[in-house]
Amino acid sequence: MSAAVGAPGTESVVPTLPQRKDTSASSIDEKHPPSSGDSSVEVHKEDEGVDVVVGIFSGHAEDAALDPAVASKIRSKLDWNLLPLLFILYTLQFLDKNSIGAGSILGLIQDAKLTTNQYNNLGTAFYAGYIVFVGPHAFMMQRFPIAKYIAVNIFLWSVFIGLQCTCHSYGPLFALRFLLGASEGCITSGIMTIISMFYTRVEISQRLGWTFQCNGIAQIVSSFLAYGVAHIGLDSHPKPWKWFMVIITFLSLFTSIIYFWFMPDNPTNARFLTEEDKVAVVQRIKSNQNGIETKVWKRYQFIEALKDPKTWMFFLFAAVADLQGGLGIQYAIIIKGFGFTTLQTTLLNIPSGFAMIFSITLGTIALKKWPNARTIIGALGFAPGVLGCILLLTLPWSNKAGLLTQIYIIQFGGVGFIMMLSLCAIVFAGHTKKMTVNAIFLVGYCVGQMLCTQFWKEKYRPRNMVPWGIQLATYVADISIILFVRWYLIRENKRRDAEKAASGKEYDEFGFIEHIREDGTVQKVKVPIQFMDITDFENKAFRYAL
Repeated sequence: MSAAVGAPGTESVVPTLPQRKDTSASSIDEKHPPSSGDSSVEVHKEDEGVDVVVGIFSGHAEDAALDPAVASKIRSKLDWNLLPLLFILYTLQFLDKNSIGAGSILGLIQDAKLTTNQYNNLGTAFYAGYIVFVGPHAFMMQRFPIAKYIAVNIFLWSVFIGLQCTCHSYGPLFALRFLLGASEGCITSGIMTIISMFYTRVEISQRLGWTFQCNGIAQIVSSFLAYGVAHIGLDSHPKPWKWFMVIITFLSLFTSIIYFWFMPDNPTNARFLTEEDKVAVVQRIKSNQNGIETKVWKRYQFIEALKDPKTWMFFLFAAVADLQGGLGIQYAIIIKGFGFTTLQTTLLNIPSGFAMIFSITLGTIALKKWPNARTIIGALGFAPGVLGCILLLTLPWSNKAGLLTQIYIIQFGGVGFIMMLSLCAIVFAGHTKKMTVNAIFLVGYCVGQMLCTQFWKEKYRPRNMVPWGIQLATYVADISIILFVRWYLIRENKRRDAEKAASGKEYDEFGFIEHIREDGTVQKVKVPIQFMDITDFENKAFRYAL
């Protein structure tokens, strides 16, 4: 049986695949992924528009399962070569976008003669640039080598962060913050995409968690940097906040260089992998059912992403969760408002970083023990935020230690966001669809971040009852949304199970593409269905992780 009919509106040949039903239970056992039937379906398709790994995987479609020792060795090699680059990048990104948080107590507000509203607008400007360019970034990262594209944007943001040192008023700072957000808009989506190319579903969630732990490391590094430059004195030239920006600029420039030369775009051009290693990488992640990467933009997948209810659930979650983001640029003002000096304030944010690292570590350990429990871990992760906000609203103002402790407790909510971010990376298939969903998720992220800076008004200081009340409502909403997503995914898995049982058919595991050799002869290449770049809607063998 074969098919070569393109879906309406696609930019490349897209096969009409047979109705493949799933064999798994109502939710995925990620240690023992579902296996398909042993029948094969012949699918004629152009090389253009299929996964980039099809070439290296030719002839290996029916290889025996990878030996666990080999899989472990490959995973270690990937970790040693990829994770340091991801950790450095995410630490710097957090330092860059929250640099005005440290700058607020290092003379930035006084030098630029900023009002409270203008300072808050600088936070909004970053995410305005982010939201404007998140769509173009998604398109460009599919068209061009993703790691090289990220490297260019790291270079651009290092320029924009450095140019802030030349600003003495609100207007230029606003423009540069906008451009900084525009250049950083590809990072989160890019990281999600790269990690999903190399790792299994559980490993994706763990490594995204470890990468986002670097937000905590960045808080610690930022606090020590701010403490160091604060000793220069507010009357010195250059001012302490400018030294802070200069240091970050040079770190970012260095990172852009190493990213350009050492970060692979996908397994096919990872220089640290042998040809055998590359095949093993693809075999390891075959059970993800997501594919790896396709360089052809497919209109039908874009439309499917817009019609998929899951897309908008994740959008809503991101928008609500990131209403909590104002704390990132307000933390210094809040802590200093408790009555601490500038030098004390620079150090008192260090425990926030450790709290975030600790919570995400607990989350990844729990996920290893319960591989299909992201939504449960995520919902529990936001519970400390509920407690922290209630105590910030009710503790007496004289209890400075108690109030400060709640700032640290709120940081435990980071694990909830990470679990949902990692879930978003693995419950969609089809490369154009995944890139579209990532972009929409990040639009929600930006909407929340743009709004969150606007309710930290000077009139609410120092008690900030209204901002903390809004934060409390968002934590409760986060938990509700996560539990609804879990219910929806379970229901969809059960529906697919029922279809499978009613049909009585097994699933086709393989497809064929036609490859034209240099001599003009046609070679049929057998590949796993998931590398045909089909979506989770098309692949009925797809089961949604929870």
